[in-house]
Amino acid sequence: MLLHLAALAGTVLLLSKGVPGVCIRSPWTTVIVAIVFSLLNFFLGWAIRAVLFVPALLTLGLLFLFVPFIVNTLVLWLTDKVIESFEIETPKALLISSAAITLVNGVFQMQSAWYVSAAHSGLAGPRWI
Repeated sequence: MLLHLAALAGTVLLLSKGVPGVCIRSPWTTVIVAIVFSLLNFFLGWAIRAVLFVPALLTLGLLFLFVPFIVNTLVLWLTDKVIESFEIETPKALLISSAAITLVNGVFQMQSAWYVSAAHSGLAGPRWI
């Protein structure tokens, strides 16, 4: 979990350096953004997913491919509104940032899914002492 927060903070820092329209006041702001984004995603992400469930069924499941991106976009927009020292100025910057965060989150979800399946199947995974 701490590694995921660090990766999210690093992603926000890279986005602030590389994407015009993503502004932070200090590097420590990225840590605050990662924490607030994660908390909002934990507490509000399920509600957004619930609202998108019926439209996803109506599209025969096609929308399920885009639900993480939509949820991250809305949560990132809310994070922008909550934190004064973090600002996303344009919709293009919001979509690019959301795509990058969705990609990072997807990598962590795949890694954790692999680790769980490897533990259940008896394959040797990484051991932490």
